[in-house]
Amino acid sequence: MIDSNNKILQLSFDEPDGSAVDYSQSRADGKVVGASFVAGKNGNAIKFGGGDTCEVEKAVLNIASSQWSILAWVQSTPVETGTPKQMIWMLNFGGQDYVEIPIDIEPGSWFSLSVVRTGTTYTFYVNSAVFKTVQHGGTPQGLSLNQDYFGGDYGFGMLDDVNVYNIALTQADVITELANTKSQRILLDGVDMREYGVFVSGSSGILNRPKMKTPTSISWDNYHGESVDNRHKYFEKRSITLDCFIKAQGKNDFIDKVTRFEHLFDVNGTFNRLVFDVHPIKPLIYIVYCQDEIDVDKTWNDDLMVGTFKLKLYEPEPVKRVLKHIRTSADNATCTIKMDTTKRVNIYWGDGTVDNDVAGFGIELSHTFAANGEYFPVITGCIDEISSFETNAIVVWQKL
Repeated sequence: MIDSNNKILQLSFDEPDGSAVDYSQSRADGKVVGASFVAGKNGNAIKFGGGDTCEVEKAVLNIASSQWSILAWVQSTPVETGTPKQMIWMLNFGGQDYVEIPIDIEPGSWFSLSVVRTGTTYTFYVNSAVFKTVQHGGTPQGLSLNQDYFGGDYGFGMLDDVNVYNIALTQADVITELANTKSQRILLDGVDMREYGVFVSGSSGILNRPKMKTPTSISWDNYHGESVDNRHKYFEKRSITLDCFIKAQGKNDFIDKVTRFEHLFDVNGTFNRLVFDVHPIKPLIYIVYCQDEIDVDKTWNDDLMVGTFKLKLYEPEPVKRVLKHIRTSADNATCTIKMDTTKRVNIYWGDGTVDNDVAGFGIELSHTFAANGEYFPVITGCIDEISSFETNAIVVWQKL
């Protein structure tokens, strides 16, 4: 797996408002002018209609460095003079010293293009297969990807999942990164449940709309039905059920694993953080507690033991906003939030700390993370009634 510190740009173009958010540690968000977001290879993609731009103003890649990699999904679109039949990489080494790598494409289809530099070697990939290798000892001045169309406006086509790395990826790395998938992990308080010997075979309630609380209503005489106050909708707690099984080598190991897992829910004064880490950049996060018994069905023996149980969890505040903050040094250790809200909200910062009952106008909060890493602050409560909101973190889910 690629270290997150080596990914220096990650543009997924999945934001509905056209802001190209960089999900890497660089936070080099793109400024979109003219281009639109449409259905893409994975979620949304950015579509350029000729002269449109997405400019990353913050410098993240030193193209003269000895190692780097660029990966992206690409699709060509028709132009007035016809449909492009090629995509062309152009490496410029200054003046008339340049290298062109034309690649035949099928218009209207998504394909992956990658270029990896290792010293004086440039390897070009198409759909993760090596297309061409070029040797050049000069210092590169620029790199562009062009269609075989010149004259008038240019810049037609679509891009999705643009990733830049400060290392040279292997072909195996390219295949893995372009797959844009993650092995599903279910984390409890930051630990994969499989670490406790617990495996999840099914779940319910994860994406269900919670039951709405009974609204205020009045039944008038001489009128049909009732009058219902539908100006605000509030929800009951979310119920999540995980179908689990636990494996162990013998009786003692089984008892140890079961009791160790069950004690995770017994710490006073805290909720548990349940994370479904199934999306490359957008995990599903729930702040939960366990109220019901954990009834493990098992058959005792001296060899491999397997017990099954249903884990019922409750999320008391089922409506939330999820942020992402990346700490790479003391310079970016602090996450800031400014907001106006008349309703009290709770902020779970993602490192085990929480600010409860936050409300008011002109609120300015800051939280400093002690160690480097990725953190997902979660704001719970009536988030729809937050009238103003600013943060230096990434908004992963506006509402989940």
